[in-house]
Amino acid sequence: MSWASFLQAIGERQEHALTPHELDVILCLRQEPGQTKQDLLATYQNLHSPIEEEALTQRLRTIYRKFHITGRGHKLPQLHRHLHQEYLQSEQRFAAIGLRQIHAAFPDDRFASALEQLIAAEDHGQAEVAILQTFAPNLERYRTQLIRCLQAGIPIRILLAWPYSQAAGLREAVLKRYAAEPMADDFGIQGSVIANLETLEATLRNVQQTANLQIRLYDTLPSLALYRAGHTLLAAPFLHGALAIHTFQLELDLQASNALVAGTLLQDFELMWTVARPFVPDPELNWRNNLRILFTD
Repeated sequence: MSWASFLQAIGERQEHALTPHELDVILCLRQEPGQTKQDLLATYQNLHSPIEEEALTQRLRTIYRKFHITGRGHKLPQLHRHLHQEYLQSEQRFAAIGLRQIHAAFPDDRFASALEQLIAAEDHGQAEVAILQTFAPNLERYRTQLIRCLQAGIPIRILLAWPYSQAAGLREAVLKRYAAEPMADDFGIQGSVIANLETLEATLRNVQQTANLQIRLYDTLPSLALYRAGHTLLAAPFLHGALAIHTFQLELDLQASNALVAGTLLQDFELMWTVARPFVPDPELNWRNNLRILFTD
């Protein structure tokens, strides 16, 4: 968790009962020690609005009281030490469960970097690439790297929604109704999944060993979107008002000592994989007809 995210989280705790103005002051605290009240004042004025020093002092006094900073001497350094200690403790707790970072949206560069690290590794071992989505809006941008993964012998598993399922239709209706920003007029889950399959068809054309690319389609309701590259896992919930790549993403280290969070997410992937049906967008076949009847028996 970043320092800014930590300050936001701790400042919003009900036990502290900070006002919005007091939270603004907390968010101006730097991670490095040695910040003076004048430094804090300048930061506040730069980020928010002009404020008299006395007004800032009054807010700080209230903040000290709410955080139980009561020792003698200058209290701003005491507040900083208190917050920094809690930050380090939270980092240790998050590291234990493998939480590296929380991203505001899907971090394309981070996933691309994880793919590159996986490809460059001398020993691929049991590493794999895995994607679980209704449809993956960003799949095409990783096609070259997916090809290189397959050429390096790295297995890839991809789970997408069967585009003719009731679940896909419900997801599309929810997105169109509740999306914070209007969806494109031609947006549709069915066409988006088929576009993903066309990307995977093009991928198959570029590799000789196709057995390492497994694709399955599901006819049920998923709970999360998941992207895995080796020991890096990115996961996000399906919210009513946004595509999964546009909401917050948990970045997890699969090598963490406590596998509670990452292990639970991977179990959900494996369950979805079990109930899904294999499908191959074979470049040599008219696979679109087969797609329509995949779940009709």
